[in-house]
Amino acid sequence: MKTRIGSGLIATVPAISEADSRIERRLCELATCDSDSIWRAQDELSTAIAEAGMHFEGRVYPVCLRPLAIDLDLANHLRTTAEGVVKILDVAAELYCCNEDVQDLFPDYKHLRHMITCLPKHRPIVRICRLDGIFGEDGYYKIIETNTEGPGGVIQNGLAAKVWSRIPNPLAHGLSLDVTEQPFAKDPNCFVRELVSAYRAAAGCDLRTAAVVNFRGRFTNEVEWIVNGLRDAGVKASLLDLTAIKRTPRGLVGPGGEVIELVYNKLDVREIMESSESRDYLDACAAQEVVSINPWISQWILSDKAILAVLSDDRFSSNFNAEQIGLIARHIPWTRFVRAGVTTDPEGRRIELIDHIRKNKASLVLKPSNATRGEHVFVGRFTSSEVWEEHIDRAAGNPYVVQEYVRPGEVMALHPASRTIKKMVYGIDCYVFGGRLAGFQSRASVDAVMNVGRSGILLPVAVSV
Repeated sequence: MKTRIGSGLIATVPAISEADSRIERRLCELATCDSDSIWRAQDELSTAIAEAGMHFEGRVYPVCLRPLAIDLDLANHLRTTAEGVVKILDVAAELYCCNEDVQDLFPDYKHLRHMITCLPKHRPIVRICRLDGIFGEDGYYKIIETNTEGPGGVIQNGLAAKVWSRIPNPLAHGLSLDVTEQPFAKDPNCFVRELVSAYRAAAGCDLRTAAVVNFRGRFTNEVEWIVNGLRDAGVKASLLDLTAIKRTPRGLVGPGGEVIELVYNKLDVREIMESSESRDYLDACAAQEVVSINPWISQWILSDKAILAVLSDDRFSSNFNAEQIGLIARHIPWTRFVRAGVTTDPEGRRIELIDHIRKNKASLVLKPSNATRGEHVFVGRFTSSEVWEEHIDRAAGNPYVVQEYVRPGEVMALHPASRTIKKMVYGIDCYVFGGRLAGFQSRASVDAVMNVGRSGILLPVAVSV
C-alpha cells in the first residue's frame, strides 16, 4: 500500500519509512536473540520519563522504546493536511451558526446555542487541537477525531520525545532519527507561548493573569507543567476549579479577587454543560469577558464526532472551496449522524441509513458522538451480530455517529506494562497550535480502539533524515 501525496506515491504503509522497516526487523531479531538488551533500554527510558515528572493521571507515562520513524516528505504532508483541516474547521464553525440542518446534527447542545454561536474574532478559532488519524487502505491519511477541546499530551509528548532521543537505543542503532523537526519537541514551551500569543491576538496587550480551569478535581494531567510554564513566562497563573471563579462587573475573578485574563479549560465539557454551578463561568466565556482557549464552539461542536458528518456529507459541500472539498474527500472518512432517513453511502449512492448500518456491519464503526477515550465504540467486524443490532437501536435514539471502518496499520512494539513484545495497531496524531503543526503522537494498542487510557502505549515519532 502506498501513502499518497498529491498525485504522487512516496511511502509504504504500514512501514512508514525504510528506517521504520529496519527498526521493525531489529526489534524482531533482538526479541529472539537478546531481549534483555531491549528491556534494559526500555527500563532506562521509563525511569527517565518518570524522573522528568511525566505521568498519565498518576500512572506511568507509557512511552515505548520503539519509535515510529517517518520520512521528511510524509512529515511535511501530514503538516499540510493538519493545518488545512484546522482552516476547514473555521468554515464548519461559521456554518453551524447559520445552518439549521447542521445544528440538527448536534441535538444535545440546542439549549446552549446562544453561547456556542458567540464566535471570537481571531482565526483560527481552534487555537489548540490534536487531530487523530490512521492510514486507510487507499493510502490516504484519515482523520477520525478532531480533539478540539483540551487534548492531552500538549507538553508531555514533546518532552517525552526529547527524553527518548537521549537514551541509548539498540533499535535505532545506525539510524539518523530526528525529533526536533517537531516544534514541541524542540521547545516544549511552544504550547505556553501559543497561549500567550492567543491572548495578545485577542486583547492587543500582554497577558498578565491566567488560570487553568478544571471541575471537581478531574483532568489534572499536565496542569502543573502548564501553570509553571505560564509563570516562567511572567504570567501570574494558577489551577482553579471553575466553582472558585466568580463573574463580576470587572470580569472573571479568582478566590483572591484578581481579574483573570485568560483561561485554559482542562475539564469534561459534558459535565459542566448541565451544572448550575458552572453557569456564570459558561456565560462569561461565551460573552468573551475572558479569553477562553478554546471557545465553546470548539469545546462542544468542533470536538463532537458529528462534525465529521458535516464535513463528509455532500449536502454541505457547497460551503467549502474546491481545495477544501478535495482535502475532505481524501482525509475525512465517510461519517453520518445516526438516525432514520435517506442519505448517501461512501460511493454517493442514496441509501436508507439504518438499513445500511444493519447490512454493512463489517465495514462500519458505531461511536457516541460526544464520548471520549473510546467509550462505547463498537467496531462492526469485531462485534457480534447480536450486540451490533442492540447498538443500532441504541444509536438511533441517542447522539451516535456511524463511520466507515479504516483498518489501521500494524507494528511490533514493546508493551511496558505487560513486559511483552506484541503486534499492535497504530495511528498518527497531529498537534496543531495556532494553526501550525506542533508535533506528532503515535498511539499503539492491542485493542481495535486505540487509547492510552485503555492500556495503549505511545510511540515516539521521529523523522528519518
